Amino acid sequence: MVGAVEFVVRGPVRLGDVPGVCARFAGAVRRSGAARAVVDLAALDGAGPAAIETVARLRLTATRLRCALAYRNVGEELYGLLAALGLAELLGGCGLGEVAGQAEQREEAGGVEEGVDPGDAAA
Repeated sequence: MVGAVEFVVRGPVRLGDVPGVCARFAGAVRRSGAARAVVDLAALDGAGPAAIETVARLRLTATRLRCALAYRNVGEELYGLLAALGLAELLGGCGLGEVAGQAEQREEAGGVEEGVDPGDAAA
């Protein structure tokens, strides 16, 4: 079993793209057999409804897969909007520039397998 799988969200993401992003994330988690996932959000384009939907739906998908989830490279604008909406807990309670996740999720992974899905659009 892999310690963690890394999933990179490629942007920009529109609302209609979110189900596909979540399906690719679920596939990467299932293929890896990992109990942890780190999702890189650096390529998300700004902080709008699609970005919020992406963060929320990825969290829900991870929960359904019983996979611990952490976010990385959360933009300042997205973090601020989630905080203003009372949704910052979706990020796992971290500040900007940190890997977001629950305390037990922030431990260094024994092995991280990069899982960029070829179906994601290039940034």
